[in-house]
Amino acid sequence: MPYQGLVQPPHWRSLPLLRVTTTVRRMAVAACGLLTCACAGCASLPDAAQEMERPHTAAVEFDNARGPVSASKSAGIIEGLKRKSGDIDILEKHLAMEQAINADSPLVLGNKLILLQDGPATYQAMFAAIGKAKDHINLETYIFEDDDIGKQFADLLLERQAAGVQVNLIYDSVGCLNTPKEFFARLSAGGIQLLEFNPINPLAGNKKEWLLNNRDHRKLLVIDGRIAFIGGINISESYSSGPSTKSARKKGPSTVGWRDSHLQLEGPVVAEFQMLFMDTWT
Repeated sequence: MPYQGLVQPPHWRSLPLLRVTTTVRRMAVAACGLLTCACAGCASLPDAAQEMERPHTAAVEFDNARGPVSASKSAGIIEGLKRKSGDIDILEKHLAMEQAINADSPLVLGNKLILLQDGPATYQAMFAAIGKAKDHINLETYIFEDDDIGKQFADLLLERQAAGVQVNLIYDSVGCLNTPKEFFARLSAGGIQLLEFNPINPLAGNKKEWLLNNRDHRKLLVIDGRIAFIGGINISESYSSGPSTKSARKKGPSTVGWRDSHLQLEGPVVAEFQMLFMDTWT
């Protein structure tokens, strides 16, 4: 069942020249501000044990698609959540900790969230959304394999690109180490814009400081600035069935597939994921 609730948006800074719809621009302006997260050099995170011991004092703030929500409405939302969860303060402390970690970014209201419990459910939802793309597809992944699942993704992305939908792909150099260069060359020849994150060859990148272990493990898909997918599932046959299935990445009689989860999101927070992709692209 979809969950109509709160989502903490990711951090965003600058935007490259990618195609963004008018709706996305409006959502970006109306949605939350900056999130100073650990990967962007934020201050140390609050201590969870200490936070749970001390009384809650900070007022939790929310945003929606039109901007900040009033203090009275924010308080009403908290009271409504507490009525559903019982007379305990764990929920309020949790929200306060979320806000403490992401001090510049209130929680965003008005989003629909669907839990995709495994690879097959995730791929089915992704294929359906990609097939309906009208303007652009932004895909960021650690692993993109040249196997059955990878070929299905590649064929569908090339099909949408040929139909006038601009596809932008970020893939990690180490995560795709075993993927043939010809696989990505075919995508590029079809008009898809490619970005290899932190190439293994230090001379191939554009940064002064090269670190082998600086990897992009994000698995993010944003379609038309309208729908986003994020979670732990890469593009690989390893995730295409349950854990009893042999992995396509590691051959052997005792090797099993990966079982991970993903989230499908719609609402104002999608604009923040869009900007997160663009920030990495830049």
